[in-house]
Formats: sequence, structure tokens, C-alpha cells
Amino acid sequence: MYKFFLLLSALLGASLNLPAQTPPVAMPVLSALPVLPALPVLSTDDASQIARQLVKTIAPRPGEHAIIAYDPSCFPEITLAVQSEFLRAGVYPVVLLNFDPPEIVDKAPSSLAEIKKQEEEFFALLRPAFAQAQIFLWMPARSLYDDHRWERLIEASPVRAIHFHWFLPLERGDAHEIRKLSAMYQRAVVDTDYPSLSRFQSRLIAGLRGQTIRITTPDGTDLRLRVPADAWFHKNDGDMSSARARDARSVRDREMELPAGALRFIPDPAFAEGRIALPRLPLKDGVAEDVVLEYQNGRIVRMSAKKNEEGLRRYFQEIGGDIDRVGEIVVGTNPLLAERLPSGFAPYYGYGSGYLRISLGDDWESGGTLRSPASNPVWLIFDRASLQAGERRLIVDGQFMEK
Repeated sequence: MYKFFLLLSALLGASLNLPAQTPPVAMPVLSALPVLPALPVLSTDDASQIARQLVKTIAPRPGEHAIIAYDPSCFPEITLAVQSEFLRAGVYPVVLLNFDPPEIVDKAPSSLAEIKKQEEEFFALLRPAFAQAQIFLWMPARSLYDDHRWERLIEASPVRAIHFHWFLPLERGDAHEIRKLSAMYQRAVVDTDYPSLSRFQSRLIAGLRGQTIRITTPDGTDLRLRVPADAWFHKNDGDMSSARARDARSVRDREMELPAGALRFIPDPAFAEGRIALPRLPLKDGVAEDVVLEYQNGRIVRMSAKKNEEGLRRYFQEIGGDIDRVGEIVVGTNPLLAERLPSGFAPYYGYGSGYLRISLGDDWESGGTLRSPASNPVWLIFDRASLQAGERRLIVDGQFMEK
């Protein structure tokens, strides 16, 4: 599914001459990358600390069954440590599944019909196993298929899950930044004050619920959305216990991502007024520059670009479905993921404090009503956005007004 995810680290309003203030860039997909430098090897103590938090998050009970999907070439020491923690917690059996290596994933079909067929065959084979499990861990991998096989298995089973993707590698395979990201993510997993994070997210929910919100950026985005009084929110706060899973309203509510920090909500799909402005928008083929998406009554009514407007229009037409609507908003809240990197890469999908992500199109995983043929949204990530709810300013230029 990640080939359609457009992760734009929008360091908006910045001078383009400064290396730490580059325009938005597409975050690369795993299977499209060149060979990556060797990943750092974690010490036994570091791997154990991470594993203890993963297991604490899932809060296993003796007698539960678990499935772990992992890549033997991507931080296998963490998976081994998780197995040991599960054994101590009385979780048995623990079934290990290997992600396919990049050499196999790269041979996957590209047509939507073939992708769906492959996903359905995988789903049918593993559904009986997931039906007997209570826990699923999605561990780091170098390469992933462009489908929703794992999310569908979660949806069709009783499991509660942890998504522990670790990182999306950098386009240039920058070894220094990969090491830096790994250290940042490790600290965020181990050192985050989860009760404090959860309380802060609850305060944000109270401030957003039932409000008309305004999102602005230095590059000209000025978008108004409405948050219903009964809006769905998902707190990515490090709690994926069985008690939490019982209150799930969507597939997303039975998935906890680590490192944590994303506060998700679905605005009223029929109300979006204003514009989204982007200096650069990487497309499937090529780049559009100085892009403006104008919204009225919830939909894009005009789109323009000073460069490659034809490609921009073709890109949206090829995705199709409800791609012209705003599907989900993600507010990043974790201060340990907020560091800005010279490359423009947004640490962990924009879950750092003050980041804001606008997701266009399909929102099925979060329980929304919008759909696209490939079931994939387009993600726009901003690190210098401002967010106002009613008369209250929550974020100004990427900084929370209240801690």
C-alpha cells in the first residue's frame, strides 16, 4: 500500500537555500529504494528495553496466542527479545511469519486487479490462523507489498495489534540519518511518558470536538474543516490492552503504533472550505510545483500548478474515488519525535509534537466512509502548520500553545 502513500515533509515558508529548510519532498517507499546501508545492530540491553515496552503496550494475558510478522534482516534482535518477553508472560504459542525480502516484493504485480488478487489469496490462507490468535505484532521490514493484507486480517479477526514499522528509509539511503532515526525512535519508544501523552491527547480532543477548525501554513494553505460533536478520535498513546480493544470502533482502534504520538480524527467529509497550497507535490511520475487545491462543500473544485498541472490532474484521476475529499487529520503530539532533519524527512510519519498531516481520500481503516479503488490515501505532512479550533489557537507555526 505504501507506493500510493505520499509523505510530504512540508517545511513550509522556509528559504530554499538552507539545507535544513527544503521544500516538501516525497517520502520514499521501501520497495522502490536502492540498496540501503547496513542497519544498526542493537545491543541486547537496548533490544530488551524496546521489547519490554512493546509487550507492556499489548498487555498480554497468560494463555493468549500471538502472531509476529518480521523481517530476519531488519532488527531481528527485537523480535527475539519480544519472544522472550512473551514466554515470561505465558503467551503460547507464538507463531513467526517472515515478510518477503525486497527481491520478491519487487516482482509483485503492478495492476490493481492483480494486487487485489494476491492480497485476497494471502488473506484466505492466513485468516484461520488469525482467527485463533489474540495478539499480532507487525515488526520492522525493508519491503512491503502495496496492499492491505495485514490490516484486513486484523479486521477479520479478534487480534489487537502493534504496528512497529520503525522507519521508512531515506531516498538516498543516508546511513547517518538512518542511525539518527533509529536512536530517536528507540528513545521515543522507551522514554515517552505515556500517561502524560494520553492526558495531553485527551485535552486536545476536548478542544477539537464540535469545533470548526482552521489550518494555515506559511505557503498559503488556508483550510476550514468541521469536527462533529460525535467525531471519532484515535489516541495513539501506547495502550493496546484487551480492555482498550473492546472499545474499538474501527480497525485502527485495535492497532497501536510505536513510537506513539498520532492523534487521529475524521472531519465532516461534506465540509471543507479553502485551499491547500504546496510548493512541490511529487507525483507517481514527475513533480508538480506551486500546487493549489481549492475546496468547496467538501470537495476539490479547482486544482492548479505552475509546473506539470497536466500530471497533477492525471495523478488525482488515476487514484480516483473520494481522493478529492479530506479523509483524516493527524496531529503529532510526541515531543521525542519532533526533531527536524536536514533531508526534510518527517520522523515517524509526522507523529512528532507540532506536526500536522492531512490525509486525502480513503479512510476505511479509521472507520470513515471515503473510498478509493486502491484503498490508499495521499498523505500531506506539514511541520510549520497552524491549527485553530473555534477561537482557540492550538498550534502556531508548528508549536503547541499549551504543553
